[in-house]
Amino acid sequence: MASPEQKSINAYTWGCGLFAAVGSLLYGIDSGIVSTVISQPEFLDYFAPFDPSIKGAVVSTFGAGSVFGVFFAGWSADFLGRKKTIMIGAAIALIAGIIQAAAVHVGMLIAGRIIGGFAVGIMNMTIPIYNSEIAPSHKRGLIAGLHAQFVGFGFAVANWVGFGCSYATGEFQWRFPLAFQCLPAIIVLVGVFWLPYSPRWLLEQDRDDEAFAIVKRLHGHKGQDDAFIQAEFYQMREQLRFEKSQHVAGWSELFARRSNRKRLLLAVLVQAFTQLSGINVINYYQTDLYKGLGMVGHTVTLLAGCYGLVGPIANLICLYYVDSWGRKKTLWITGIIMTLDMALVMGLSGGFNGTDNTVAKGFTIAFIFCFSIIYSLGYNSIHYIYVPEIMSMAIRARGSSIAVVCNVLINIIFNQISPVAFAEVGYKYYSLFICTNIVGAITVFLLFPETKGKTLEEIGEIFGDDVVVGDLNQVREKIEANEIETTGR
Repeated sequence: MASPEQKSINAYTWGCGLFAAVGSLLYGIDSGIVSTVISQPEFLDYFAPFDPSIKGAVVSTFGAGSVFGVFFAGWSADFLGRKKTIMIGAAIALIAGIIQAAAVHVGMLIAGRIIGGFAVGIMNMTIPIYNSEIAPSHKRGLIAGLHAQFVGFGFAVANWVGFGCSYATGEFQWRFPLAFQCLPAIIVLVGVFWLPYSPRWLLEQDRDDEAFAIVKRLHGHKGQDDAFIQAEFYQMREQLRFEKSQHVAGWSELFARRSNRKRLLLAVLVQAFTQLSGINVINYYQTDLYKGLGMVGHTVTLLAGCYGLVGPIANLICLYYVDSWGRKKTLWITGIIMTLDMALVMGLSGGFNGTDNTVAKGFTIAFIFCFSIIYSLGYNSIHYIYVPEIMSMAIRARGSSIAVVCNVLINIIFNQISPVAFAEVGYKYYSLFICTNIVGAITVFLLFPETKGKTLEEIGEIFGDDVVVGDLNQVREKIEANEIETTGR
């Protein structure tokens, strides 16, 4: 029988992972839409005076809503389940998109942004957990990483929608892009009823028969001996039962045990270093960066559209190799290369901004693009993969919510201060991210364990937890031996 490493992912698992990731488009579309909308002439005229502090508020209040959405999902993903939580997030996102598109003053726009942030916070926390729990262990990085891929794809699509609408006149130039956020929400609301529940969540609810049927459908292949599927289900069930008998799931469990404190520290660090890389500062304010380099008119939104494409393409490479490269090595190498790239962007911006040297400005834009490529080869997918997989089932939703909130809070701070920082210190602002990226690379190299190839239950051994069911291949062999003994074949 083929080993799990040799097996492909079946079509049903692909379909579930891809459909769940449609909800991930919401985050990407928002990021791309707001970066182009706030540069559209009709938008600026309609909401004038639109000064840097208001701009920062429009961008950063989205993150404030996201904080509450993440904490809500931390409760809802356990109490209602991953599937229903995704459905709730889609419904709220639809309402938010309608409010933003219909905004008649800045207050209404900001209210829509806060509600939209709440919805994206739900999706940003729940979808990586859901996909990590339905994925086979040997391809978990690929399936869980679909969240980041769709975030990037949504960002790219939004930038091109913004570019197309820059040729429009009147309020359509900015109302249509804001309304475009409703599309993925509608798709998820229509199709979520066909999405299965997470088998691990069903086991938590003592719905074993339903869980086994879903595991068999997710991980089975036509004509395959199902001893390995039985072994995987047995490992899930027995480990979850053991954890429930030993510990009471709750917020206090995050801090009561040393292994969980270590999990939480690593999860917070990887989420923090993701934002401290500076990627969202560039994503949200790239149009201002291009204007600072002398770009004008449609060239600004065209560059934003091209920028949005390079990340998803690079992320595809990451998804293809992440289960063989591993998480740790990819993260620290990415951190070092991002440090070098940011130093080049800073040096070129400081030396040639305000000059007529078009070649140097072209290289500056090229290295901005390279930064997105480098980030997408490493941090973009892995911080979504790594957090849910290092958490035990008892704390996965709550622990992930705290880590994601740290990500969001740092993002809020940068979104609020970046317009002012660029106005006050200009290119010197990049020096902050040179420092944070190198610190992140060193921290990952020294502290982070590798998790590739292990089931979610087996990862507990890395943190010193008791694992009641060992290697899957050993369990499979016992199941096969029992079948032979029972049937005589």
